[in-house]
Amino acid sequence: MGTVRLNISIPENLFRELNKEVKSRQRSRFISNAVRESLKNKREQTLAEEYREAAKDIRKINQDLEGALSDGLD
Repeated sequence: MGTVRLNISIPENLFRELNKEVKSRQRSRFISNAVRESLKNKREQTLAEEYREAAKDIRKINQDLEGALSDGLD
């Protein structure tokens, strides 16, 4: 897999924390892993929200069908 050089800005205090925790030759890997994990979490949250919305729609359809099925069955 190829790599791309990226120039970003982060707050100084975050950079100081990064510097304390991660050796300079390991920063790119650390940041790549952090971004990868963050993107995975974001996709999972989006998917969970889409499932919740779909579940609402399915419940509504089921309620509508229950009413239609029980009509005239007296």
